[in-house]
Amino acid sequence: MIKAFFQLALFVILFAGCVSKEPIHPKILTEIEPFLKETTVNLSKEKQQKLYADFISHYYMPWQNKEVNATYEDITWAVRLYTSKKIYAENRLPLPADRLNRWIKNANYKSFNSLKKYAIVVHPSNLRVFPTNRPIFYNPKLDGEGYPFDYNQNSAIKAFTPLLVSHFSLDGGWAFVQSPFALGWIQVRDIAFISKEQIKTIMNLPKVVLLKEYVPIYEDQQNFLFYAKMATIFPFVGKESGFYKVLVPQKKRNSLVLVKSLIPNEWAKLMPVDFLPENVNCVAKELLGEPYGWGGMVEDRDCSTMTRDFFAPFGIWLPRNSKAQASIGELIDLSKMSDDEKEKTIIEKGIPFQTLIYLPGHIMLYIGNIDRKVYAMHNIWGIRTQNNGRYIIGKTVITDLHLGENLIDSEKDAILIKRIKSINIISR
Repeated sequence: MIKAFFQLALFVILFAGCVSKEPIHPKILTEIEPFLKETTVNLSKEKQQKLYADFISHYYMPWQNKEVNATYEDITWAVRLYTSKKIYAENRLPLPADRLNRWIKNANYKSFNSLKKYAIVVHPSNLRVFPTNRPIFYNPKLDGEGYPFDYNQNSAIKAFTPLLVSHFSLDGGWAFVQSPFALGWIQVRDIAFISKEQIKTIMNLPKVVLLKEYVPIYEDQQNFLFYAKMATIFPFVGKESGFYKVLVPQKKRNSLVLVKSLIPNEWAKLMPVDFLPENVNCVAKELLGEPYGWGGMVEDRDCSTMTRDFFAPFGIWLPRNSKAQASIGELIDLSKMSDDEKEKTIIEKGIPFQTLIYLPGHIMLYIGNIDRKVYAMHNIWGIRTQNNGRYIIGKTVITDLHLGENLIDSEKDAILIKRIKSINIISR
């Protein structure tokens, strides 16, 4: 009996010694300053002005076009895709075919480019794939599917974004539009039609850009209008004792009315914001820790929206999705390199805070290295684990490229460094 007791005690001691007292988590950094101290953030004013001119050209593109720049096949891609797939509704059950067919009928695609009117977003909204706020999911029982991956969500869209309206849905509640970065359906209540005189006024004014999240916007009588996220752009009309005076949009009888509003100086700057360490730090800090939002779901950001909104205040244009962003600037192919060669090349050729790191389905901002280890800032949903599971991160973080290697059940072939295909220096 005594012998058995001591054997059991010895087993417990040995077992306890082998078990970690704390769960193992991937290494995530929370401070941007160490990279700014070790890195010279440098972009000449001449180069920045050229990039800003390109930004303005892209931003106002919808008001320069006479019709939506797409084909009928372009705008109906979702019909072909989702009628051929098994898709699910918000109740986690298969989406009824008659519901999808009602959305397709309401989309009124035969009226494509019949309206061709200029408009503007009057408060933060969403571009949807079909004219409905209802979601489309793939099998929600699978990790990496279900909420928040609503495949009817194309993109969040900020207030004051220029639009070209192709046509309305049959019920009149939705408009199919071309924005500066995406096509999609937006609720008619969220837009206002704009005159040529108003377009000229807006385009000719300097711009103020928000550097702070969720800024309350009021009209000139101090009535609340909406909350605006960082990188929202407003026309600038003057200064007033610690405030920028800007124009904000209001809708009256479907048309745009421009009213004045005041934004505190510490929450915004004139565009383009100088690409200096203190400004890079300011923008990055607002993004760090923000929850992941597929396609801008619930006013959060995904990986490519994070990179777009990081560069926008500095007047640097990026397309909407990660694959398109990876084609901007000077491209350096890493696809045939070993892991060590990739990391060495990024350090030698990449420019911190001006370089994107691309892997299929994901984009990251290179911010520098510590002890010859590359670090990136990115908004990431999670780390793929064995049997197609996920270790959820779900926010904007700073990590190295070996994120998750220390997890016992991580899928080693899915580690970031192994999947990286290229980098591109967007300032070149």
